[in-house]
Amino acid sequence: MDTIDDLSVTLEESLGWLYDNEWCIGIIYIIAGPIIALFGSMMFPYIVASLVALFIVGLICGLALAFGWMSSTGGSIAVLCVALIFGILAGCLVRRKPKILLGLLGLIAGFFSGSLVFALISGMSGWNAVWGYYVISVILAIVGCILSIKIGGKLVMGTTSMIGSYFFMRAWTLFFPGNYPSEAELMNSKSEDALEMSGIFWLFIAVFLVCWAGTLTFQCKHDKRHQDLIDEDDDFNKA
Repeated sequence: MDTIDDLSVTLEESLGWLYDNEWCIGIIYIIAGPIIALFGSMMFPYIVASLVALFIVGLICGLALAFGWMSSTGGSIAVLCVALIFGILAGCLVRRKPKILLGLLGLIAGFFSGSLVFALISGMSGWNAVWGYYVISVILAIVGCILSIKIGGKLVMGTTSMIGSYFFMRAWTLFFPGNYPSEAELMNSKSEDALEMSGIFWLFIAVFLVCWAGTLTFQCKHDKRHQDLIDEDDDFNKA
């Protein structure tokens, strides 16, 4: 019994330490971001399958936090386990389905675009209703999914460079917290209370835009596409 209690205390301390030291997540973002942004088209199926898995894990954990399912150690462990299982399964299932990968890539890019748009709205107006965050993100996710399916592989360079640049920018917001509205802050704030953001917020936005333009130029200049994308574009042109 003492062993179980000790384990519970250890897990609580670990989770609390992770929440208080977001720079750990920032390290993951700052490594993954450039890889996605620079080689998204070349490593298309692997990157998108990994993004799908991470997106599913993040979405499940985000919803669980919103509903209070991760308020205890047991709940956090259960949610993380379920999220990992669904995330890995989703990534494996879509790995060899280029058309589905394209749609999911557009969906993920649209969702992150919604997060960025909402951050801009919040930064300019102070409006931070959490329902607005989900409405904007879901709408743009649907639009991104539809566009990816209709346009085909030609959109991959733009979407992967955007997602990778967003990850890279968000990494710095975690290294220097308090200057960018995180999802946790939005969850814990009231819609009538404006989040305080300094001028550094706009520096983060500038970093994102410069990285997006630079990495998209890099991908277009080298134009190294995975064979799945070439085949998909050939099928798209024949149709």
